[in-house]
Parts: sequence; structure tokens; C-alpha cells
Amino acid sequence: MKTIAIVTAFPPGTGSLNEYGFHLVNAFAARDDIDKIIVIADQYNGEAPELPLDSKIHIKRVWRFNDLLAGAHILNALKSSKAEGVLFNVQTASFGDSEIPAALGLLTCAAAQKLLMPSGVIMHNLVEGVDLSKTNLAKKPIRQKLVNAASYFVTKTMLMSGFMTVTLDSFWEILKQKYKAANTFMVPHGSFSSGETTVPALKQRARIIVTMGKFGTYKRLERTINAVQNLNKDLKPSQKIKLVIGGSDHPATPGYLQSLKNDHQSDKNIVFHGYVAEEDVAQFFTQARLAIFDYDSTTGSSGVLHQAAIYGTPAAYPMMGDFIDVTEREGLTGFNFKPLDQSDLEASIKECLDNLETGQAHADNNSLVSKGVTMDTVASIQLQLLRKVKAGRFNQLRQAKNAALRVREVYGSPISADG
Repeated sequence: MKTIAIVTAFPPGTGSLNEYGFHLVNAFAARDDIDKIIVIADQYNGEAPELPLDSKIHIKRVWRFNDLLAGAHILNALKSSKAEGVLFNVQTASFGDSEIPAALGLLTCAAAQKLLMPSGVIMHNLVEGVDLSKTNLAKKPIRQKLVNAASYFVTKTMLMSGFMTVTLDSFWEILKQKYKAANTFMVPHGSFSSGETTVPALKQRARIIVTMGKFGTYKRLERTINAVQNLNKDLKPSQKIKLVIGGSDHPATPGYLQSLKNDHQSDKNIVFHGYVAEEDVAQFFTQARLAIFDYDSTTGSSGVLHQAAIYGTPAAYPMMGDFIDVTEREGLTGFNFKPLDQSDLEASIKECLDNLETGQAHADNNSLVSKGVTMDTVASIQLQLLRKVKAGRFNQLRQAKNAALRVREVYGSPISADG
């Protein structure tokens, strides 16, 4: 298998999982046994040119978010690509924040397997793992019930793909117990490469904290902003904390960030950075002593948390949901606070800024953990699975004693580095 396709959001577009798609594609391009990667990517409205990429990588931008025909465009692009297999890098809302386009896009994974070529799915979340009352469906109980019902059909159909991998043990348990799936595996999120970036020690960084994401639904900023402002009341000008907010509105909450920016425009210590381009990610994190993750709920393994880890920025996050899973499964550590508790969040911020030794210990641990499961490892595992689907030997995996693929074990033996 020398030519593969990857369906994913891709920068400079700002779609969900675009950073993950970028690093996954580059990990495949770095392999000597891959000659060509066709990226079936999302279209975007920006003026930014395509990123400089390896000559193996070919970008085809054919689908749009919330387009009912996104799946048809993807299948047409796959048919013309002459790829030997395809990976879908997706989550529940990759193709839309409305139920119908979102579902139709996800069904393309199984259609590709049945009609065109061996296919695999990297699924970053499941509806069953999301508290819908904390999303854009809050106060819409009927729609929540409809989404839960439809999601079963969509997930069951997606499992007709060659295989599906998930990034958390809890998701794999859902697929195993609820769906009785035999072609699903747990493969950790993987860490992004820091490249040539110099990672300064925390004591060399200013009193800056950062947060990044798509805000407005379960990721909100009011508590974090209030916590910083409350702490700053008792600090001298030279000791003030600066909060830098990177990211954009969640598609379901347009105008959320602009409204907050208007409310806090007089506070120079609250900075709205906007979308963080791929080339700016390293500087965004290495400027800060702490990264904040103040979520009302969780929807999967956080790519931003892994980015903070690789750039040596300790994190503060609530001990709930998927954060517990990542902490226990991957060994990441940080400053923890009670969910939805502003005073406890303030205590975590203060502890980090006042105790750089502890913060540096978290940073060093997370950096080391991140180097253990790189995107190169993830790409190797995904390629092994895709090749087994193509070779028709996938039943061996389905009958394996340990059906959860845990990086170090396939059929009880170590995974080879070259796949």
C-alpha cells in the first residue's frame, strides 16, 4: 500500500481536527513506504495560501461544513484519487453542526468501504460520551432524544467500515458493550511534533496563561476571565496575570467571542488572539506558564491538552469525564480543580504561578509522556490496520485475545516501528 487518502479538515481551514489532520498527514509523509497521500479536505473562505507541504502530499478541497452533498463530493474525489485505502479523521460534528449533514457526512466512511476501497475511521468522540445538556442542544430535550437515537444508527453504520479506532478507553468500552463491535481498537491520541521549537523553562516565561478552543457551548470563558480578574485585583501592576484566548466561536454560537471582547475591551490583561494558525501554535504555548481547560463537560481526548504538553506548558483542568481518562490512561498530570468551581480554578492558577517547581514538574512529565506516543506511532498503527483490511486478514484482529489495541500489543507482541 503505497498511496493512501485521508479525509480530514485541514489547515489553513479552521474546521474541527484540522491540527490533528495536519500532523497525521505529515507523519505518513515521513514514512519511506508511502509514496503519495491524497488529502480530501474541507473548503474554506479565507485568503491564506496552502501550507508548504512535503511533495508526497496532494490537497483536494472538495467538501464544505453543513453541506448535504459533502459525502458525495468525498466519494467522487476518492474514486478519482486511485488511492489503495482511506482513513477518515473525524468526530461527530466534523461535517456539520446540524444533524442531517453531520450524519450524512459520517455515513461516507462505510460507503467508501463498500463501494471503493479499504477504509478506516479515527473517531475522536461518540455521542454516548457527550453530555448533550451542556452542548448547543441544551434545553432541547426532544432534539437530544432524536440525536441519541440517530447516533446509534450512524455509529452502527460507520462500524461497517474496515475498522474504527478511538482515543479513549471509555469510548472503546461503549463500542464493545453497546455495539458489540469486533473491529474497534483503542489507539491513544498521540502527540504532535514540536519540530525545531525551543521550549523555555517556566521561570523564563512571563505571567501569561492561555486557553484555546472553539468556544460558546461546553467550552465557555466567563469563569476563566472572572478568575483572572479576581486574582489581578490584589496584584501589583508588575505581577498582573495576562490571559490570552486563542481560537474561534463554536459554529453553534456565532458572535460569542466578539461579545466577550466587547465586554472586556477596557481590560488590557484579557487578550483575544483569535484563530491560532499552525505556524503560530508553538509560540502561543511557549509564551505561557499555564494552559487553562475550563469545560462544562468533555467530548473526547483533547488535542489542545496534548499540544500544551509537547510545548512544556502545564495545564489546569477539572477532574471529570475524559480528563480523568487521559490522566489515568496516558499519565498526563496537571493542576486540577473542581468542575464549574471558579474559586477552585483561581486556586489552581495561583498554585501554578506561585510554585514554578511544581509547574515545571508537570511540564517535564507531560513532555516525556508525549514523546512516548508520537504521531509517527499512531500513523504506523493505522497503516497496519488498513493493510490488514486490504489483505482480507482482518478476522485475525477481530479474534485477538486483547481486542483493544494498546500501542504495545497486537496479538500479544510488540508493534514494529516500521508497521
